[in-house]
Amino acid sequence: MTAERLSCDLAVVGAGPAGLAAAIAAAGAGAGVICLDAFSEPGGQYAMQPSQADSRFVATAPARLGREAAEAARAAGAEILCDAEVFWCARVPRGFGLSVNRGGRALVIEAKQLVVASGAMERPLPFPGWTIPGVIGAGAAQRLLKTGTGSLPLAGKTVLAGSGLFLLAVAQSFAKAGQPLSHFVEMMRPSPDHIARLFMRHPGKLPEAMRLGLDVRRTGAARLMGHMVTRALGTDRLEAVEVAPISASGSPDITRAKVIEGVGTLAIGYGFQPVIDLTTALGAEHDFDAALGGWHCCADATGQTTVPGVWAAGETLGIGGAVPAQLSGRIAGAAAARALGFAGPRLDAEKAALKKARAFAAALARLYPPPQTLPVAPPDETLICRCEDVRAGDIRAAIAEGAHENLAVKTWTRAGMGPCQGRICGAGIAAALAEVGVPADRASYNRAHLPLRPVPLPLMRAAMERQAELETMT
Repeated sequence: MTAERLSCDLAVVGAGPAGLAAAIAAAGAGAGVICLDAFSEPGGQYAMQPSQADSRFVATAPARLGREAAEAARAAGAEILCDAEVFWCARVPRGFGLSVNRGGRALVIEAKQLVVASGAMERPLPFPGWTIPGVIGAGAAQRLLKTGTGSLPLAGKTVLAGSGLFLLAVAQSFAKAGQPLSHFVEMMRPSPDHIARLFMRHPGKLPEAMRLGLDVRRTGAARLMGHMVTRALGTDRLEAVEVAPISASGSPDITRAKVIEGVGTLAIGYGFQPVIDLTTALGAEHDFDAALGGWHCCADATGQTTVPGVWAAGETLGIGGAVPAQLSGRIAGAAAARALGFAGPRLDAEKAALKKARAFAAALARLYPPPQTLPVAPPDETLICRCEDVRAGDIRAAIAEGAHENLAVKTWTRAGMGPCQGRICGAGIAAALAEVGVPADRASYNRAHLPLRPVPLPLMRAAMERQAELETMT
């Protein structure tokens, strides 16, 4: 196998709202831009494109946004490569070399500058029964509804549970798909006064919030506010879900728990976490903020990271939603174009708008603070790291023996050493450390290594051989 080689002024990793906005801004300024995305269509999670032409989601605002942004990027001269997963990136004499798995073919891209807009992923927190077939992420449920036939594949009731505003967006997707939703279980119970004050400061957001609330009612779901899932029950598949109200101490009151029978799907989510594998691999500085989804890449007002030539945009900088993502993408793309010598705009108005949009996102995060400890203490036999078959008891034993940071737990137990590199188990490990008094900023995070994503060895060797050629060029 031989790797294809491409070159450009600017490579943008991610074709969601942030990446497409960066590509439009940079290409519009005259830069040669290649925008890469692992999915089959541009748009990302927010603006994902339905695979069915007659889908009810084709005409929705997010889907239109994705199509229009992709068209604008191409019209500006950017090249969008989908089904293209970056599995490594390194500095080379003329910029950066990206090794890519493009649909089973090796591709290497040489870029003078780089914008990382790799988005976010769900933040799974383990609980008893979370690995039973039928238990999925809330975002996974939304993707199935939007990109599939508009229905979930499993028979039985569907329970949507967790915490955060995203649950409302997922419930809205159920309503638009006409998919039955049995129960809506929200861990938090925000104060009506706090909600009213928030929308008094941001009145432009009120219509969208009202639509979300109305769509939740349209699902017909029984709403359990101030409740949480304590167990998923079943053997070879999900059969029931146990829920309990939150006590004054913040813990579930198991004495008042009830079981929802006949459940086929439990879609559960405790928010999102930034995807930072590429920025950690490049050595950029990162920081922890629970309101931003945890560990995120640090950057200045233009998106410039601590690594020269590397910019970040969107959820890579912290969870904020589609509006901040678009604004930060446009700012980073324009700034990267200026750094390359093109006449990119300075976008002062966009910077002010971004500051306001991030303030709204931060206020929402205060209404729905993501849990930093395990919602329910899982039994020792509960699987935490699926890749390496590490159980809750293994992690507790490692912590008791002195493993007081992520890397130490990884060394003791191999949790986080598998193909996902801690993306799935990392939040659970951090929560377990938090329970014994180790704060997340001290626990740190799982640093990325080659390859960032699972890739066939012949493909990786072909790409790395071509990348090695870039490292010798001047």
